[in-house]
Amino acid sequence: MGFTDVVGQELPIKLLQNAIDNERISHAYLFTGKEGVGKEFVAFQFAKAINCKELELDACDECISCRKFNNGNHPDIIKISPDGSSIKIDQIRNLQQQISYKPYESEWKIYIIEEAEKMNLQAANSLLRTLEEPPFYAIIILLAPKEELLLPTITSRCQIVKFRSLTVDEITDKLISEFKLKTQEARKRAVLADGSLDKAITLSKDESFLLRRSQILDKIKDLLNLDLVEVFELVKEILDYKDEINNILKDIEMFYRDLILYKGSKNTDLIVNFDYEEDIIELSKEYTFTELQSVIEYVEEISNLIKNTNVKLQLALEVMLLKIKEKRV
Repeated sequence: MGFTDVVGQELPIKLLQNAIDNERISHAYLFTGKEGVGKEFVAFQFAKAINCKELELDACDECISCRKFNNGNHPDIIKISPDGSSIKIDQIRNLQQQISYKPYESEWKIYIIEEAEKMNLQAANSLLRTLEEPPFYAIIILLAPKEELLLPTITSRCQIVKFRSLTVDEITDKLISEFKLKTQEARKRAVLADGSLDKAITLSKDESFLLRRSQILDKIKDLLNLDLVEVFELVKEILDYKDEINNILKDIEMFYRDLILYKGSKNTDLIVNFDYEEDIIELSKEYTFTELQSVIEYVEEISNLIKNTNVKLQLALEVMLLKIKEKRV
């Protein structure tokens, strides 16, 4: 596998291949873009390509370096992921200790830091010292949704490579070719994926994902008419899928985005949840623009609260749904 397997990220790949071709590879990169658009895959393919023995613009998949990478045991390409909810200073100190040693068998020693926005302040400040004076053989690639989520002192020392969201057509074509789905089924998943190929693939592999979505949205569309007991029952249903809480909140947010988009345009082509088109048309009459915007912002706020704090999940969901129901957000 290589750059040719990437969907829809021609500009980032061209930038990286130009760096290889011109022998102007940076010591620090920041890949930005939403989850599932190819940042991690491209980071690892870039690492594989620049350590490939064939010295081409893409990895050959035949040399000893490529084979070790494909087998998951390349000693000079190292991934760092959050330990629990954050990347801790001990992880960065370990990086600094390892990076002081030259590559075992390749020209470059490459560290790929996933979810770099989760570095705590101590870890970020510690990494900064390495970014300021990296060894000549070292490359550090940070992956994060947005540049703004990292310290300016970090981002200023990185070459920023932006990854865009994929189009519905790009994702649809990929799903048809890879999973042999019918066009309508592939497009449905592509629309729900909101620009993320990874999410679309998850939807294609796991039918329970769609069943869970329908179970929750069937209640959300009737939220204004639910009584208190029914709201609490809905929370219990959501908690049955607490490992999917981020996706559930994203589904709820997108549902209300459909309401505001339709209310403003009267264009059903803009509706993401097109299987709820009739409900969205009717429900849009029950809200003002201001109310819908407030709901969307509030769901985002609760989502960030759940991701980044130890808030009690059940209480947060109960308060959120009651406020939306009563239009008090």
